[in-house]
Amino acid sequence: MNTKTLRVLLLRFGGLGDLLAVLPSIFYLRKTMPDGELTLVCREEYGGLFQDAGFVDRLVPAGGRRAAALFGGLSGADPETRSWAEGFCLAVTWMQKPPDPSLEEGLRSIGIPEVRVIALPALLAVPVSRFFFDATVSIIPGAGVNAPGFDECARLPVSERAVASARGPFAVVHPGSGGESKRWPLANFLEIVRRLADRGMPGVLVTGEAEEEPSFSGPLEEGGLPPGWTWLSRPALSGLAGLLAEASFYLGNDSGVTHLAAACGAKVLALFREDLAPAWRPFGRVRVLAARTLPEIGADRVWLALREENSFLE
Repeated sequence: MNTKTLRVLLLRFGGLGDLLAVLPSIFYLRKTMPDGELTLVCREEYGGLFQDAGFVDRLVPAGGRRAAALFGGLSGADPETRSWAEGFCLAVTWMQKPPDPSLEEGLRSIGIPEVRVIALPALLAVPVSRFFFDATVSIIPGAGVNAPGFDECARLPVSERAVASARGPFAVVHPGSGGESKRWPLANFLEIVRRLADRGMPGVLVTGEAEEEPSFSGPLEEGGLPPGWTWLSRPALSGLAGLLAEASFYLGNDSGVTHLAAACGAKVLALFREDLAPAWRPFGRVRVLAARTLPEIGADRVWLALREENSFLE
């Protein structure tokens, strides 16, 4: 395979956590095809992390006209889209559900000779990120014993300009998640923040658009945070990645930000529902506490885990 002329189209739909689940796979492709041209179709605001890290060369917004042509073919596409679509030698897409036949048909109709669709099986024995990685390696084997392994590829490099300025130990807490059933009660997070502050540990509480409805953000606005803690609302992902890379530890739910923290190398304590933890636990330095429902995980259990993982909290 001549990687110097290889143009590869990569597709991953969904949220931030979905994209980060294929980070090791995409990093592997970058290492295996260092001179190839990798184009990633995804949500643009998330894909910027991969482009900044050098994993991919170009981004295509998942909701744009070029992405739409991948499903419908080029019969009605404008000349610019037709020109862009020409020359891809390989397309790889990672799917949560059984593959959509129209996607593979669309990719082949624009002239891509090799299309590989990697879909999760009904029964999964390993975490999603590991399954996708192993399946990707089976499609494009590396260079023998020198092929990069999962652990080598399971990390998002953070640029120096994105890293937070030098400071002492600090924590990052993210109490949100895209699904309400995946959220530990906000009152519990605030209790942990209070205990950390009582022991002199400063930190940052991060929220995003998904968890800033009045019922959630109201208690934060009314009660505030203890001294040494700040509330960071809707940060840019590049800046958040730098903050997470420098944090002493991170606490959060099953969310895209939790996956980002793990990918940036942070020490993570993640709170999961038992039915989701085996497949969706993040890779990296992660400890997972799980229960049938999130409220069943008591604040004392979380505090004990934080102290076990961070001796300076004793």
